[in-house]
Amino acid sequence: MAQIKVLGGLNEIGGNKILLEDEGTKIFLDFGMSFGQAGKFFSEFLQPRKCNGIGDFLEMGLLPDLKGLYRRDYLKHMGRKPEDIDFQGVILSHAHADHAAYVHHLRQDIPIHCSKPTYCILKALNDTSRTGFTELTEMRTTFETYTNTKGTKSRKTTRTHPEIVKPRKFKIFDFGKKFKVDSIEIIPFNVDHSLPGATGFVIHTSSGTIVYTGDFRFHGRRGEKTEEFMQACTDEDVDKLIIEGTRIDEKRFRTEKDVEKEVGNYCSDKGLTACNWPVRDTDRMMSFVNAAKDIGKKLAISLKQAYLVELLKDCKDADVPSLDDDLIELYASRKSWGLIGRKCDYRILTQDYDKWEKPYLDQTICYKDVSDNQGKYMFFCTNFDLQELIDIKPVKGSVYIKSVCEPFDMEMELDWERVKHWLDHFALDVRRTHVSGHASGPQLKDFVEIVNPRNIIPVHTEHADIWRKWFGKKTQTTRIKSK
Repeated sequence: MAQIKVLGGLNEIGGNKILLEDEGTKIFLDFGMSFGQAGKFFSEFLQPRKCNGIGDFLEMGLLPDLKGLYRRDYLKHMGRKPEDIDFQGVILSHAHADHAAYVHHLRQDIPIHCSKPTYCILKALNDTSRTGFTELTEMRTTFETYTNTKGTKSRKTTRTHPEIVKPRKFKIFDFGKKFKVDSIEIIPFNVDHSLPGATGFVIHTSSGTIVYTGDFRFHGRRGEKTEEFMQACTDEDVDKLIIEGTRIDEKRFRTEKDVEKEVGNYCSDKGLTACNWPVRDTDRMMSFVNAAKDIGKKLAISLKQAYLVELLKDCKDADVPSLDDDLIELYASRKSWGLIGRKCDYRILTQDYDKWEKPYLDQTICYKDVSDNQGKYMFFCTNFDLQELIDIKPVKGSVYIKSVCEPFDMEMELDWERVKHWLDHFALDVRRTHVSGHASGPQLKDFVEIVNPRNIIPVHTEHADIWRKWFGKKTQTTRIKSK
């Protein structure tokens, strides 16, 4: 008999880790980070220690303590005995951190099933991030030594031992095409969400059909895909529906077209237009691209955004602009010695940048170009790019378009307060435009009534009480402790 254990994502938004066991086969539906649980103990300046393997994560309840799941180099370093693999796969619904970030801690030989756009986004994070826990598409074996030419012990690095970098075992599925993990049959469907590649699943087990929605909405650029997924579910005799409910308490919804129109209206006529949207939300990026096209401005994007676009360009399920488009400019931030924009030896300048950035450097603009032509540009400015404003020096009448979600916890409130100090310092007028990546309450209710499952397991929500109010005893919550 198939069993479902929700090890993350219950009574919280995100952190999905759902264990499905059926006739000896164990698979996870997502393996994400719980922002709420992590935020209780850690912050930007207080992070889990890699030197303790997964020990800090286990101690604070961020990971379930299960044998045969985690990478062997971490377990060995923390003094745990070798463990045989005991899980047959991880099925990722999409590439947001609260669904995929803790892939970093998994064994390299556990198969990870996902869509091509999801893989591309994870690869972009893997290749461009400098944080300590982003080995998502490859794994670098750590805590190993070797005997050097002097006869003494040294630590293995990628320079001395490039073979310590091993690709993870990704298996890319096609939407609508079923695949199997042992006897479990899985059919993936593309759904609309705030990044490309998001997937909902119909799962056939020995004791019935399970539907897992992942995160979804109806009001983005692929709303018809969610409709198709919902209709496919009606053809099934669904025993259990595992469904997200982020916005179950909200009725209002807007569309990406609304954002696109507002962006065009909010742009500055003569000053700088600084823009902030989630870097992986290429639908939102397209809203800014289309607005720039309509009002005759150029959109200056970061090299990280360019790298992601380059990876996604061959994914038929992703909507991204061409980097060859005349309205797209690639913006190189000042790094290390800060030589971009100065006359200097080109070889010395390139040493400021990582390997993945260097191919773009001969086609970039920098702070000087934007500063001298502020009314010409819409400048992609995340919270990590605010220092560029010191060099750009926004003129009077400049604006900042905030197109990310509103703060939903104390740490995000503090982050926004810090950002606001920067914007006030440069006298940028703040404009807001945003739509959620999640379905509204009435849409969620309609989905359940149309699919008509026997049982509902609400995840990714802080309002399980509303589900119980709507559907009574059909609503289930199930969880085992992680320690």
